[in-house]
Amino acid sequence: MKTILTILIYGLSLNTFAQKLVKTYYDYRNTKIQSEYYTDAYGVKNGTYKGYSEYGGILLQGSYKDDAPIGKWTENYLDGKLHFIKTYTSPGYTNFDVKDGKIISYYENGKTIKYERNFINGELDGDYKTYDESGTLNGEGKYVNGVFERTGESKRIYDEEQEKLKQKQKEQEAATLQKNTEEYKNIIPEADKAIAAKDYKKAFELFKSASDLLKNEKYPKDKINEMIETFHTNSKFFQEYIKSQNDTLDNDFKTLKADFKIKSIKEYNKYTYTYDDKKPRASSAGYSNCNCLEPWNEKAYNALICFDLNKEFYEPYQRAITEAYFKYDEALTKEEGNVKRSNFSFYFEQTNNQFYTYDKTTFLNNLKVEKENFESSKSVKTNYLKAVDNKVNITNLNDQNKKKTLLKKYLIVYEDFIFKINAYPGLTETISLLKSLNSISDNVVALYSQETKDMEKKLKDAETSEQIQAMILGQ
Repeated sequence: MKTILTILIYGLSLNTFAQKLVKTYYDYRNTKIQSEYYTDAYGVKNGTYKGYSEYGGILLQGSYKDDAPIGKWTENYLDGKLHFIKTYTSPGYTNFDVKDGKIISYYENGKTIKYERNFINGELDGDYKTYDESGTLNGEGKYVNGVFERTGESKRIYDEEQEKLKQKQKEQEAATLQKNTEEYKNIIPEADKAIAAKDYKKAFELFKSASDLLKNEKYPKDKINEMIETFHTNSKFFQEYIKSQNDTLDNDFKTLKADFKIKSIKEYNKYTYTYDDKKPRASSAGYSNCNCLEPWNEKAYNALICFDLNKEFYEPYQRAITEAYFKYDEALTKEEGNVKRSNFSFYFEQTNNQFYTYDKTTFLNNLKVEKENFESSKSVKTNYLKAVDNKVNITNLNDQNKKKTLLKKYLIVYEDFIFKINAYPGLTETISLLKSLNSISDNVVALYSQETKDMEKKLKDAETSEQIQAMILGQ
């Protein structure tokens, strides 16, 4: 009984560990063998393996253990010449990469070694060698914890090459520095000229180029930072100034024009035999939509047309103030456009800078005249009303102290000035005329408290306004 049991167990063991030869083919007729290998009863590769090309040459051979390559394997080129010798000291990966062991690679002649590599746990480790096609060692080193270190002759050659590269790099850096220094010396004067010419965009670009050429130079950086600080400050100034001036201008003009109205002029109507209110006429050249009853509420162009067509309807100060307002408003709009067009942005030292590069002095100078003219235009009203009051005052003084000749001659001068003023020769000339008229009026007022018989005798012979003025002013 014991003998029979032993025979049964032995038979089962043979069945369990028996190897089966497996062959695969390229074609369905099984004439071109692709591979042959051994498996156990469970289909797991164990034992030798051979892989063939379609032409019958061996491409791959070695041994499997539990479906993984083990021991020495050879891989050939398609022409049958040796390509790799792989030694697996522990089972390798299914894609034939070595986990623990060594790989020797050969050039296409199948004889000359290309490189030798060692692996531990799938990583390069230990000695590493490379050869040229003549078989001469041209590189060697070792991997320690995945880091490559050159050794032997390879290290010496590599160190020499690195030293040569460093020297070449130093020479190149020196040549570049010399070239950059020359360019820097040429750029800086141009950048300074650009600042002097107030071409700030160009100055920024030039100083930026200079700073890029010689990064350790302080001057271009200082100039750029200086401009950045200045123009950030100016940008804020432009915004605040333009807004404040627009607000002030509009408020002042709104207050000034509140009592503006056209003169009441009567015109005889031959059909009704009455005097009717005369109306300002509109232009016959396509400007009939102008409201010449209130030209100060029109646009600038329309307002000036109304003033030119209907001078008799408006006080000179109405035109002076309105025209000065429109001109200053236009100047502000123009300068605001100049500021916006000077918008500039660029990247410098990790900062995106954006601001207006318009010159502050130019900005203020371009507004200065029109701003002063608007302020001066207010004096036209003051001086005009003073001139009218002076006339009334002198007439009243004459009622108290009869100086008929003086009054008569004064009125000639007065009407002459008023005629010129109403013609509105321009802001500056109008102000000058009013000041002169008021100066003459002040002298006339003073004469009413003095003995003027001799003067009045002389005044009788004075015919022109200029002659009368000269006598009144004591010239």
